[in-house]
Amino acid sequence: MNKQKRKNNGYKLNRSLHRDIGYFCVGLIIIFSVSGIALNHKNDWNPNYQIKQYKIPTSLQTWPLDNDKQLISLLLQTSQVTEKVKASYWASPKQFKLFFENGSNLSLNLSNQEITYEHITPRHVFQAFNRLHLNEIKKSWVIFSDIFALLLIFLAVSGLFMVKGKNSPWGIRLLLIISGMALPTVFIFT
Repeated sequence: MNKQKRKNNGYKLNRSLHRDIGYFCVGLIIIFSVSGIALNHKNDWNPNYQIKQYKIPTSLQTWPLDNDKQLISLLLQTSQVTEKVKASYWASPKQFKLFFENGSNLSLNLSNQEITYEHITPRHVFQAFNRLHLNEIKKSWVIFSDIFALLLIFLAVSGLFMVKGKNSPWGIRLLLIISGMALPTVFIFT
């Protein structure tokens, strides 16, 4: 087999592998990208839970402050919350808190006679994506994530050999590759 034919076979094999591995990685790239955007903005919104807060004014009434069971019962009745109580405690002498099994909570502020109810609903899709992204699943996911990272490295390197001639990355376009590698370094050291 001559040198040119071997070179063409290597080029075709690279293109085929790049294409097929790329197809395999598309779904994972989308999941990791969506999760990455969500996690980048966790100070702006909670990507795992939707939290709605309700203020419930109460008339000046006498709360049974010496009996937590009665206080819990009266709080649930007044707020019309029907969730199952998981725990309760006095956060301060003027604030009593209830926690529910679904993660929601309710607090009584005696200073202003106001009940605050925070209803928490999981964002199931984002929550699942984020657990994968943050590697909170199982040890087997670590192995799969490492394989995925290696596949991405392969896609990046094999992509360099996809185009021949004047449009290849080895001429002036090498500056783009260097810039892409330098950009994270700038953020790290500034």
